[in-house]
Amino acid sequence: MQINKLVKECAAELNIDICRVTDNQKLETEFEILKERSQGQFWPQPFANQNLEELTTPVLHFPNLKSIIAAAVSYNHNEANLFLSNYVTVEDYHSYLENKLEKLASRLQQKLNYSFNYKIFVDQAPFLEKALAQKAGLGFIGKNTLLINPKLGSNLFLGEIFTDLEIAVDQPLDLDCGSCRLCLESCQVQALKEANLLAAEDCTAYLTQKKGILTESEIKKIGHHIWGCDDCKDVCPYNKKSKASAAKKLQFFNKNLEYFLNLESKEVPAELDNTAVTWRGSRILLRNAMLAAANLKEKRFFNKIKQKLNDNSPIIRYYAAYSLLKIDFKKAKKIVKEYLNQEQNSEYKNKIKKILVSEEDNNGS
Repeated sequence: MQINKLVKECAAELNIDICRVTDNQKLETEFEILKERSQGQFWPQPFANQNLEELTTPVLHFPNLKSIIAAAVSYNHNEANLFLSNYVTVEDYHSYLENKLEKLASRLQQKLNYSFNYKIFVDQAPFLEKALAQKAGLGFIGKNTLLINPKLGSNLFLGEIFTDLEIAVDQPLDLDCGSCRLCLESCQVQALKEANLLAAEDCTAYLTQKKGILTESEIKKIGHHIWGCDDCKDVCPYNKKSKASAAKKLQFFNKNLEYFLNLESKEVPAELDNTAVTWRGSRILLRNAMLAAANLKEKRFFNKIKQKLNDNSPIIRYYAAYSLLKIDFKKAKKIVKEYLNQEQNSEYKNKIKKILVSEEDNNGS
């Protein structure tokens, strides 16, 4: 039996939604694009490898690489959460897809009756994962820079098996977004500068993961989001007509703003351990929840946020004071001044003093 066909049959048996094969060649077109962009204002991209050779040369990541098995699993569950991106409302894709790809490699060896060398990647190696998926024919890269499959849309987890096994390759899809610009027009923070060009530092999804002190502009861009953002995906016609995943439905969790405001800054709840929402820790989730409450002017959470002025983390105390001032300045003014008398961290204390003065000017008091 042709190995390419066997790969797809085994993948289907494991409820992997789509699986294709590509070769080990360098991504020359992508290399030239990145080389040009590396001289521009939107480089480097946060969380991304900056080495162009490593990004575009698969053989650097696996000795004797012959073929790349690219796979995708849909997380389209037809449910939504105002505060969380869909991809974190299901089981952590790293362990979920790694497990499936490990089973796929094992099953292939059993069916072929001989062993081969391989290495599995799921969002872990510094190469252009979406470009490899596009080359293998899993989908095409849309104007919002996401991989889009014509049947499954862009709510996809991607993973790869790098192997020294020789496998016939599949061809890329002859598809694109055409004249559609819905994603570009829907990005409320203008992070999509043009088709296929994302300024990640302006992107809400990135800002919800950025640590440290955020600027006023960055806080506004976070809006009501606690983790991630799906604005450019929600309007995509391919997602509106996408089929539900053939795989067993991943467990969906629907947590509201109050849930995240109740988090402790030092400890991640056990029920979130197997989701992708926790990789930056609970402190950043609590921060984002307070900022969401501030941006939404959620006065009903005023007292809950007030309790965070006693948190062990100075940055949580800082954002609690900030959020209180934004939610209800008149009520918060005295409380924050009393808090400042107790605050020992001079950096955050001075920042809150400046915000207090600014809010006094804005509120005419």
